[in-house]
Amino acid sequence: MSFISSALQRWPIYLLGILIVLIALDTMVGERGALHLWRLRGEKNRLDEQNFRMQKENAALRERLSRLRNDDAFLEKLAREELNLVKPGEVVYRFASREKRGAVGEIPRANPLPPQHSRAAESDLESEFEKRASPRGESSR
Repeated sequence: MSFISSALQRWPIYLLGILIVLIALDTMVGERGALHLWRLRGEKNRLDEQNFRMQKENAALRERLSRLRNDDAFLEKLAREELNLVKPGEVVYRFASREKRGAVGEIPRANPLPPQHSRAAESDLESEFEKRASPRGESSR
């Protein structure tokens, strides 16, 4: 009987111990627990890295935009490379790549191509050049 009476006297201590264990578990794995906090820190680091990459990309795009607006040589280079535009009277030669040539000792042949013009792209470039050439950015047409 003394065992039962001593257990009844200690039940508040057992209850308090169980309560402390439950609170500790909730602190570790609960909705706002330590594991959740650890995951959030990892996500924050990932987002910080993504933000840094995007800021660098934005800076590069701003630089390119500035060059497109102010650098005629850069604009002409892009028109030639990306739009395959040529000046009147120019002849474009394209050479086959090393893989397409065949044997190593074989001499590549030049294939003259007629000048390629995209009239819409050409007129856009001409109007851009005319705007820059005129004193107030007005078109001469």
